[in-house]
Amino acid sequence: MPLESAKDLAKKARDFAAQDYDLRAVIIKKITRPIIIFTMLFILSGLLIWIVERSLDNAKIVTLSDAYWWSLVTLSTVGFGDVVPISGYGRLIASAYIIVAVVFIAVVVTNIQDALRQYAILRDLGMTGNSMERHVIVCGWSRISKVCIPELLAAGRAVSVVCEDENQIKVVRQVGEEIGGNLFVTYGDMTKRGVLERVNIGHADSIIIATDEDTLNLIASLNIHSEHPELRVIVYVKQPELRKTFDASGVTYVASPFELGGRLVASAAFEPEVALLIDNVSSGIDGHDIQQFTVPEGGEIVGANVDSLRRDFLSMGGPLLIATGVPKKVGGWAVEPNPSGSTEIKAGMILIVLGHGDECSILSSDLGLIQGR
Repeated sequence: MPLESAKDLAKKARDFAAQDYDLRAVIIKKITRPIIIFTMLFILSGLLIWIVERSLDNAKIVTLSDAYWWSLVTLSTVGFGDVVPISGYGRLIASAYIIVAVVFIAVVVTNIQDALRQYAILRDLGMTGNSMERHVIVCGWSRISKVCIPELLAAGRAVSVVCEDENQIKVVRQVGEEIGGNLFVTYGDMTKRGVLERVNIGHADSIIIATDEDTLNLIASLNIHSEHPELRVIVYVKQPELRKTFDASGVTYVASPFELGGRLVASAAFEPEVALLIDNVSSGIDGHDIQQFTVPEGGEIVGANVDSLRRDFLSMGGPLLIATGVPKKVGGWAVEPNPSGSTEIKAGMILIVLGHGDECSILSSDLGLIQGR
């Protein structure tokens, strides 16, 4: 049986992915089917040899154990010669069995080679899934994801990316190689459950939906929020007028870059350095960054106030505390920039700080604060 070409195997892999088949099960089935068939043949040939040979004078195959020992030795091509058929019918059965055994070995070896090659192609396309936990899923390769993926990797977050086209996989991986970090890339229809299970959505912290199509983003966000209501869903929209629609769908945050960009442009017209500062601190790749930390239950800073906390941070060589966040009574969070110095620190509160990566890391290592939410 000739080996399938790499092109044919790649096409099969894409077909399997499009139909959300269990790919590994397909490969296992490809190997196990001939083994099951030949096991039945092994049992039948041993039984026939035993029936034909057992009653002959000077027979060497007398018991079923003798017959199956002969079948096993013949199949392995070892050929000890301790038990052999001596009758014409027995040798005829043995001849047929030997021919089938040779064909069987060729078929199984070929299937195993095809299965291994197919699995390698599937793995290269990200079809075999991953086991990440507490990671960020990014759906879509767009102008937004081109920026946020490096930022997430630079912040030390594990990232799973769902591309819309298999040709984008290589491009995304190149970004990961430049930044470093834990990156998994696959492709498929993000509205399908099988594709999202491939990126282990059940163990993710948050998902960013950032394709260039608002309609696809809306459908995906509705599906994901209905099945994973506890997951943080961040959606990118090109049309600001759709923001209320996305808010009503239950997403955590709606990003409209054109609105944000418009504010920065307006600020740059009369406060250019302010716009430059916002641009600089919005990225953690080049040094300073704005980060948030959660105050854990029983944390040593619980009960302190903002004024004393600011002094402690600076004395430790840590970042500058610039805002706090508390949960609203009706859902969501309220962020207070430059909070009053008398504000009491409570468990579960969010602290938003500005500092270099090394400065921000002090809050986790020395004070036990949890980065993110």
